[in-house]
Amino acid sequence: MTRLDETDPTGASRLKAWVDGLRDAAPGVPPTSHLLRMIHPGVRPILGNGLVAVEPQSLLHIPGEDASAVSLLRYLTVGPEQPTLDLHGQAAMLGALLTLVADRRCQVAPEVFAKVEDQDHHFAIPVTGQVDSTLGAPMPAWEEIDSRFREVIARLTSLPDDDMAAVSAAIHMHYCATLLITRDLAGAYALTVGGIECLAQRFGNPPSDWQDWDKAAGWEKFIAQQQLSDQQAQALRSRLMKDQHIKLAETFATYATTRLPNGFWTQPVRSYLWGIRADPAGAQPVEGSWSEPVPRGPEFAEDSSKVKAAFKMAYQSRSGFLHAGKRDVSFVRDAFNPMLLADERDGGSREKPRMTMAQLRAALRSLILMELVKRGDPDPKGLDETGYITMPEASDSPPA
Repeated sequence: MTRLDETDPTGASRLKAWVDGLRDAAPGVPPTSHLLRMIHPGVRPILGNGLVAVEPQSLLHIPGEDASAVSLLRYLTVGPEQPTLDLHGQAAMLGALLTLVADRRCQVAPEVFAKVEDQDHHFAIPVTGQVDSTLGAPMPAWEEIDSRFREVIARLTSLPDDDMAAVSAAIHMHYCATLLITRDLAGAYALTVGGIECLAQRFGNPPSDWQDWDKAAGWEKFIAQQQLSDQQAQALRSRLMKDQHIKLAETFATYATTRLPNGFWTQPVRSYLWGIRADPAGAQPVEGSWSEPVPRGPEFAEDSSKVKAAFKMAYQSRSGFLHAGKRDVSFVRDAFNPMLLADERDGGSREKPRMTMAQLRAALRSLILMELVKRGDPDPKGLDETGYITMPEASDSPPA
């Protein structure tokens, strides 16, 4: 399987391969048809032909947003097939281009289309929710949510202002990341790293000693190879330790590695898989089931040295995306090869550990809750006795 996320970190070569395939198609070579759904503004879906054709499907009401509709995109490819499950890459490429040229928000959903045997209609199956299936699982009982909600806001509002601001920022970045996971995995990953960085900058300890930096040994080899004098070597060490980026990355990785609670990587976690019923109106979700529990990160539990390296790689992925648009986080890698990320500086011959989106988000959530428990008062002003709202009994009749 082609490693598109390594060879095509911005999506540019994917686009070029698609266009070149259409331009250079030999006569008689049948193209492959693809389907994707697009959510766009409007009170009616759209219809049109072109390089990408579009046909209407339905209206869509999204609370808090203007009028939206769903239309079906059809496009052709000629040439080598891209990985079937590179859905985020395909959807992101088309959505980004359509949003640019239309000057409208054109959200292309990453889905797999299937067809029931002996039936003509296709139906869409969402798959990217499995990147972090807990987020899309059935809700816990409201009494349990309310109890946790009370404790979190009590602890949060009891913090000193600067601490409360840092934790609140991390909570909001966690929220934004969850909204993006099924839409843009690279953006969600970067936001999750940013949430941890908010906590690290407030509660972590920036490195001040040369030996505290995990790359010090490599630089010592360089110093020896260059035969620098003691004065030159010390000047280089001092200059490197003043580098703000080094301090940001090292503080981030050290904080995340050392502050996670004991047993975090061996904690059993389960995935939730929804069922799907196909009918002429489209795929309808039905109740699913939880998987058997498995350790969250056995590879990290077995080798703690990989944990800090993986957080460093997460920080690099975030920086590459924000500063250069590199998308080295993909659904294909996250689902099928989550642990390894090629080191391009070594010609891709070595592999480095990398955290999945679910592991990284779980780390951010755990760090937020840990800081609240460590620093906040569980109930400073009697929230257990105030602010309780009782909803009216459910009724089949609308309210008067």
